[in-house]
Parts: sequence; C-alpha cells; structure tokens
Amino acid sequence: MSQGNMSSKIDARFTGDELLKATSALAVRTLSWPLRSEKNYGLSTDSRTLKAGDWYLPLLGESFDGHDFLDRAFAQGAGGAFVAEHWLKKYSEWKAPLPVIVVSDTTETYLALAQWHRRRMGATILALTGSSGKTTTKEMLFTVFSSLLPTQCTQKNFNNEVGVSQTLLSIQPETQLMIVEMGMRGLGEIALLSRYAEPDMALIINVGSAHIGRLGSLENIAQAKCEIFEGMDPATGVAILNGDDARLMETAQLAWSGEQRVYSLAEAENRTLFANEKTSFCYCGKTFQLSVPGDHMIANALAVIKVGERLELPLSKVAKGLAQFVPSEGRGKTYFLEGFQRVRVVNDAYNANPESVRASLSAFLQGHSGDQKRFLILGGMKELDARSETEHQKLGQWLGQQKGIDALFLVGDEAPWVESTARKSADYPIQTLRGTPAEMAKSLLESLQTSGRALENCNLYLKGSRVYALEKIPEAFLTP
Repeated sequence: MSQGNMSSKIDARFTGDELLKATSALAVRTLSWPLRSEKNYGLSTDSRTLKAGDWYLPLLGESFDGHDFLDRAFAQGAGGAFVAEHWLKKYSEWKAPLPVIVVSDTTETYLALAQWHRRRMGATILALTGSSGKTTTKEMLFTVFSSLLPTQCTQKNFNNEVGVSQTLLSIQPETQLMIVEMGMRGLGEIALLSRYAEPDMALIINVGSAHIGRLGSLENIAQAKCEIFEGMDPATGVAILNGDDARLMETAQLAWSGEQRVYSLAEAENRTLFANEKTSFCYCGKTFQLSVPGDHMIANALAVIKVGERLELPLSKVAKGLAQFVPSEGRGKTYFLEGFQRVRVVNDAYNANPESVRASLSAFLQGHSGDQKRFLILGGMKELDARSETEHQKLGQWLGQQKGIDALFLVGDEAPWVESTARKSADYPIQTLRGTPAEMAKSLLESLQTSGRALENCNLYLKGSRVYALEKIPEAFLTP
C-alpha cells in the first residue's frame, strides 16, 4: 500500500467464529445450516456486487430493504447472511438455504463488525466533526499525513452509520492513521458512531447553525458534536478543539475529562492574504503557506498542526504538506471559464450554512486585487427549517454592508428574504435568477450587459446548498 490510501473498499474478512464473536451482543440465534467456524468470509451489503462466498448483510435504507434481495444474494453464491429479527418475524415461513445469523439490528451489526476489524488492525483513529468544513479539513489532514505515514480516510462524505462502518472495514494492515469523518442529523448519532469507532483522537472544528432546524438550538448542536468523545478513553485519548468557539469550549469541558489540545487564530502570527488568494502565517517561529484564503482555512491548518504535534511529526514536514493542499470540487476549487476573458470561477457550492457563507465570502472579498470585479451567485441555505427566514434576512443585511461586491445574483426559494434586506444598504445591483441553469445564465449575462458590467476580468463566486447545483450556471455559459 502506498503511504496515502483513499480507498474504502471492504477488504476485511471474518471466520465464522469471528462473525459470531463480533456481533454477539446483537446476535439472537443462528438458523438452518451449521456455521463453519474456520472459513474465511468476505462481507457484502450489495447483492449486485457480492462475490461467491461473501457473507451478505442486508441494510435498511429510506427507500429500500436489503432483505428483499436475500434470494438474489444466495443465488449469487453468498456463503451466508445476517437477518434482522423483526424481518424474520414478518416472514416466518422463509427458509434459509445457507447459514443465517439472526440479529436485532443489521445497521448496528455493520458497526459491530467494523469495530472488530478496527481493534485487530491497530491503526490510530482520528475522528472529526463540526458544523461546517468537515470534509475540507479531512482532505487537508489526508494531504498532509498521507505523505508522512500510511494513512487512510473517509471517502467523499460517507460519515453516517453505513459510511463509518465501511471506512473502518477498509483499514489495511499497514495503515497507521485512519481519519474518520462523523456527521449527524440529530442527538445520539455521533455518540453511536464514536462508541464503535473508539477514536484515539477527536477533533471538533466548530459549532454552527447547520441542522439547527432539527436540533432546535446551538446548545443542542454543541452537545451533539461533543458526543464524539463517547467512545474515547479519557486516560489515553486526546480532544483537539477550536478554542475560538466559545460554545464548543464550554460544552467540551462538561463532556470530556481527558487531555485537550486547543488551537486558536491568536497562535497564527503575521497572517497575510495575497492577491492570488495564497495565505501565509507563522506558528512557533515556522512559516506556513496555504493555497486557499481565509481565517477559517488558517484555523483548519492549525487543527492539522495540533494533530501533527500529537503524532510527534516535525513542523517542517507538516508545513510542506499544508502547502500542497488543494480543495476538491465544490469546496473552493477554482478554474477559468473557457471562451471568456479572464473569468475565474470559485466553486464553493457544495453546501452552505450561515457561518460558512460569511467566512468563505469574507475570504473571497479580501483575496482579489482591486481591478478584478467580484460577482456572487448565492443559493439558499437548507436545513434551517423554522429559522430559515430569519437567517436569510440576517445574511442579506450582512451582504448589504459588504464592500467590494460588483453584483449579487440569488438563486432559490429563499432569495426574496436575502434580497429584501440586502437592498436596504447595498450599493451594487441585486437580481434573483429563476428557471433552468441555461435560463439563469442568460438572465445573468443580460443583466450585466444592461448595467454596463461585462463578464470579463472578474471572479465569479458560487456558494449555496448542494440542492441548487450552482456550478451548472457557469457551465451553461459554454453551451451554444
């Protein structure tokens, strides 16, 4: 295995005895055929890709039940299967043609198998969570540490019960560090993930308004994030915390009694943002350079540095890795628009919440030279529920006070709330775009032409919730 490995392919194998031992707390009984204790089984949750001899684990999703494909799994050559007790009660006449282990919950069974594999592999587990920036921080961590030691990490945003299970089950024998991203939609979910992942280090990067519609308050969100300590041993584990987040720090003191390593922007001296969006800062006498702008990115880098210190890695090598970090598509990645004169697109439209919009927009507005126009395309922020109107109005008020914006284009059902407050103080044109991406692109170009502004020598910034797929608008500029 190379030092860095992004793979989350399930390579873990289990003997019959290990299948029973790993799931003993959840297993109810075995059915039908005797289980061969010595046989090595692969594990599959998808009957379509199951290989002959694999043990089939049917999962329950919002729109599917893996039990519906048991017969297909056996036809594909499955060596056996787990079956949920509630399903078996419903289909009591079902006869298993091969060994079956009945369990109380197949999703938790997946986690239990992942825990078993995590324990026998011995890799250091770094769990991380936060209201915004989790995936970017994960990718920054991976960029740095995969060049220094055998490292794996969560793929994409696979950060729920299924994704964390798959991540842990992908740990290779050579892996020294596994970075596990943990997400949540409600209280108790990160606690469950942590209990099974048993992290050695836990990083919380912030507490913000994402999911506030479900959790009701920032206090509840902070509590949910601090559930990441649930599976960590206070005697040996380390919490790495954003000291500039007062609510996080207050909650963490109640939730965690072990070692803490706190980072703060105050530690980053001589912070400099260059016109080409590169950032530099000094920490402990060492200069660090980033290819991305903004204090929020410096904060992420400080979190990486704290992890590096915990792993006893030289600062010079961590600095070299940070300089090589490039964000992925939709998370601040930039490109030039073909066929236009110096039109630079900054695609930060993977997701949005009030804190991330303000932080990333501030960095964008500060990071360009004065002769470049700045056009913003902003989509609505989802998952705010009852607070949506208020939060969008606050954002509009904030936008109206910002300097350096040459035009603001709004997309989504939430646009009127932003527009109504932004117009009160904005000194730039504001327009809501509607229709297909092609129609919105046409409307945007016409608006710029009418106002005497051209789509040239400019930076076009995209930010919004994923549902709006804002990147399709500049793509439509290129369509004849």
